[in-house]
Amino acid sequence: IMIKSDAQRERTVAQIEGFQQALAKVGEGKPDKRSAAIRGSYQSMIGQLEDELREYDQLKSGELALPHVERLDQIAPFITRIRIAKGVSQTELARRLGLSKQVVSRYEESEYQTVAISRLQEILDAIGIKTSVTLSA
Repeated sequence: IMIKSDAQRERTVAQIEGFQQALAKVGEGKPDKRSAAIRGSYQSMIGQLEDELREYDQLKSGELALPHVERLDQIAPFITRIRIAKGVSQTELARRLGLSKQVVSRYEESEYQTVAISRLQEILDAIGIKTSVTLSA
C-alpha cells in the first residue's frame, strides 16, 4: 500500500499516533507472552506506516529516480509516484484530463493496470513526462 494524497498522509499520521498510544497502554501492563506479541505487532505496523510516510514525503519533495523500463506494462506502477514527485494532485490530474478525481483515484487503486496505452500516454503528458519508445526485432 502507498500513500497517494495529502488526505491519506494525514490519516496515516493519525494511525501511527493511535498505534503509538495503544503500544504505550500495552507497555503499562505486566509483561507476558501475549503482551509481547501485541507489542511486536504494533511496532511492526508503526514501522510499515512510517516507511509509507517517508516514501510519500520523499516523493513530495521531488525525489524520484525515473526507472529504466523495457516493456510498456512496467510503466504503470510508477505513474502515481511520478505524479506525486511532479507535485500534481489527483484533483489536478483529473482536471488536466477532463475526468473526475474519482476516476483518477480508481486508476491509481489498480496501479493503472486497467488503463489503455493511449490513456497512459495522455496521463504521462498531463504530468509532464516525456516518453520515447524504441521497437526492435
